[in-house]
Formats: sequence, structure tokens, C-alpha cells
Amino acid sequence: MAHEYELDLSTHMQPAQALQLLSQHLGGLTLTWNGKNRDYLLGPTIDINVSEPFASWQETVREGFGFTPTLLVGFRFNTNTDFDAFSEIMLQATRLLLEHAGDAVLLFNYEIIVLQRLGGKLVFNSQYHLRDEDWLKSNLPLPFERQPLPSPLL
Repeated sequence: MAHEYELDLSTHMQPAQALQLLSQHLGGLTLTWNGKNRDYLLGPTIDINVSEPFASWQETVREGFGFTPTLLVGFRFNTNTDFDAFSEIMLQATRLLLEHAGDAVLLFNYEIIVLQRLGGKLVFNSQYHLRDEDWLKSNLPLPFERQPLPSPLL
């Protein structure tokens, strides 16, 4: 089973701008066209795609979290590779994008909250283990809290 994560952000960035930012700041990823309609960043452990969310998804997030996302960043874990390397890249990408965004939520499989930033307050879900607190404190220079975050999407 694939591990899918989705970062929904309220930002003025366009998908191409976000991909460019990520490709410039994250090492080991290749910007690749999928042959259809969008570009991806590909690495040994991760595939990253960026798009504008569908109107129906924007409404779902607005109802559940109180903001309307304008950018959707998908992170797919390449099964049978290094999950720690994947999560490190995903969190680095999230941190970079949060510098250019307002409210945001990172979801696992479209419904479980990993982290959220609402009203400027960054909170990691204490009921979802992605990285331990020491790792987060030493690798994310953003103030954050840990607390249970029940999902309004379940």
C-alpha cells in the first residue's frame, strides 16, 4: 500500500513557482514532466507533485479547517525505500512552502492530520508519529506544539 501525503496551503504561489522553489532547495530530486499535463519532482524515496485543488476539495478543506487552499502538494512514498529519508524531504519541503503560505494542513491518505498551521500556530498531531520531538526541534526552526488533532474529515 502506498503512503500518500497531501499538503493543502493558502498561498499566492502558482504550482510552477512551488516546484521551482522546491527543486532549487531540495537536493537529489529531478524535475520531470509526466508526459501528460504536469511536472513532478522525483527522487529515490519520494515523488512530489503540485497542482491547484479542485473546487470540491477546496470546499471540503474550508468546511473542515476554516481556510480555502489554493495549492495542493502531493508527496508519495516510494515503497520499499527509506521512510526516514522520505519524511525528512517531505518536512523540508513543507517548511519551505510554509514560508510562502498562510494556513495549511498536511494530511496522511487525505484524512489523518499530520500537522496544521491555522492562524499562524503550527501544531503536529501527537497521535500521528512521523518524527520524534527531538528531531523536529533540531530540524525545523519554526515554533510548534504537539497535541491530538482529531480530523474533521473522518
